[in-house]
Amino acid sequence: MSGRESIQKPDFMSDEDWATIQDQTSSIDRIRSDGKADVEAYLADPAGRSTGGGPSGLPTLLLTSIGRKSGKERTVALVFLQDGDEMVVVGSLAGYDAHPAWCLNVTANSNCWLQLDDRKMKAVARNASDAERKALWPKLDAMFPVWSHFQKQTDRPFPIVILTPGAAA
Repeated sequence: MSGRESIQKPDFMSDEDWATIQDQTSSIDRIRSDGKADVEAYLADPAGRSTGGGPSGLPTLLLTSIGRKSGKERTVALVFLQDGDEMVVVGSLAGYDAHPAWCLNVTANSNCWLQLDDRKMKAVARNASDAERKALWPKLDAMFPVWSHFQKQTDRPFPIVILTPGAAA
C-alpha cells in the first residue's frame, strides 16, 4: 500500500469527486464491503446496469468465479468495456499493491459466469495479450480515467481481463 497517503487529486476531477473516491478507496476492507453492497444492489435491481443505468453511471456486470482457496462461488460487480462480443475488465483494486481476489480466481480457473442485467451466461476469462493491452488501455482510460491515475500509484501492472461469453447459464 505504499504511497497511498500521498496520492494527489487528478486535474480532471473536482475536489468533491476526489474526496468521494478517496473515501470509497480508503482501505481494502472498505472496497470489499462496498463491493458486497454493489452485488446485492445489482441483484435486487439489475435492469439497465450493463448500459450504465446503475449508481456509477458506468456499464457494470456481475462476475462469478470459483475461489482459488475456498472452492466457493464468489461474485463481484465490475465496470466493463464492451469490445465486440467480449467484455473487458480491469483489476485495479484502486491502485493497491495486490491484485484483486477475482483476478487471482479467474487466473486459477478461467471458467466463470457473467450477469448482464438479468441475463446470465457462462464465460471464459483470459488475460489480455501485450498487443491487446496496448489497444485496449486508451479505450479503458477514456471510459474511466481514474484507472490511469491509480495505475501510477503502484508498480503492479493492472490486469486487463477479457471475458468471452458462452451459453446461457
